[in-house]
Amino acid sequence: MFPEYFDSVDKKLIDFVENLNFNQIGKNIKINGRDDLSRIKSSDLVIFSISDFRLDPTNSKCFNADKDFRKKFYSLFYSDWNINFFDLGNLVNGNLVSDTQFALKSIIDFFIKNQIFVITIGGSQDFTLDLYSSLKKYLSKINLVAVNNKLEFSNENKESYLSKIIMDENNKLNHFSNIGFQKHLNSLDEIDLIKKMKFESLSLGKVKLDLNEAEPILRDSNLISFNIKSIKSGDINNAHQYPNGLTSYEFCSLSRFSGASLKSNVISYFENWDFSILNSLLAESVWYVIDGFSARIDETPDSDNDNFTYYFIEIDNYKFKFYHSLLSDRWWVEFVNDNIVSLEKNIISCTYNDYFNCKNSIISERILTRLKNKIT
Repeated sequence: MFPEYFDSVDKKLIDFVENLNFNQIGKNIKINGRDDLSRIKSSDLVIFSISDFRLDPTNSKCFNADKDFRKKFYSLFYSDWNINFFDLGNLVNGNLVSDTQFALKSIIDFFIKNQIFVITIGGSQDFTLDLYSSLKKYLSKINLVAVNNKLEFSNENKESYLSKIIMDENNKLNHFSNIGFQKHLNSLDEIDLIKKMKFESLSLGKVKLDLNEAEPILRDSNLISFNIKSIKSGDINNAHQYPNGLTSYEFCSLSRFSGASLKSNVISYFENWDFSILNSLLAESVWYVIDGFSARIDETPDSDNDNFTYYFIEIDNYKFKFYHSLLSDRWWVEFVNDNIVSLEKNIISCTYNDYFNCKNSIISERILTRLKNKIT
């Protein structure tokens, strides 16, 4: 499985793992350099690191996952997970950044085809474009989520990964959502453009008000791109210049929501560098992704399923059917149109608050956005 694309984990780390407790992660996973890569297809989940930042010439940081991250990750305790996962090691930087991009797309292509969940650590967030390009081969529609303090999208910035995705001739972007953007770091033009494109954005203030409002966004996502700069600097020993942001608790919670999403195929953590507290938080975040992945519940809203209760609400000629899962306590809403016969139900993930507001004749911003976009 593309052994030439990866450097195996440093031997000193493998020796370190030998001295760990049998309940710690390092003792319970397969590691490139210790275990046979030919067994990769039996994995449920893989993780690998990226150290290429050349897509962003303004970034002077460097990242070597073997230096600190893996030691901290391997030292965490394994939970009650019944999964097989493999640490592939470090993605080799190509002679040109385009070589790295080609390798990354080939690797993701292989794992998506074999239905293996992927976590990546490190590199420039611009690699999100390459991850998206790989998913296009297998999904007819892609929901992309960026956890970032900036929207990274404007009419002037045609080189951002999001602009390139939107301008793609073979565009399969179904929906884009941002979680954690800060209004003072984004121009009014950017914020207005997101609204005009009928994309969803959950500002940092809204995340602080109710973290659970982010869960339905992540539940419907296929590709989730985390930016370390979304974390408040005080929680990571002032590693960057942004004093406001997500707390470490919120960052880990969003990670768990991401892993628990049945639709998510790839989760990536970008723009990190060799900084001790960052690596500690990244290790814990990956732990929570795996914990969410292990606890996935395969459920589809259905009136005939005894595990669901449902409620009909009509507001201003709009008809809604809300589903509540008795297994997971999660909510969905269906847009009902009696004039259209469709084999595919128009259902999106939502929260109890969306249901509560509808019950009180208020259509939430989430539902309004999706109605305008007519997402099926």
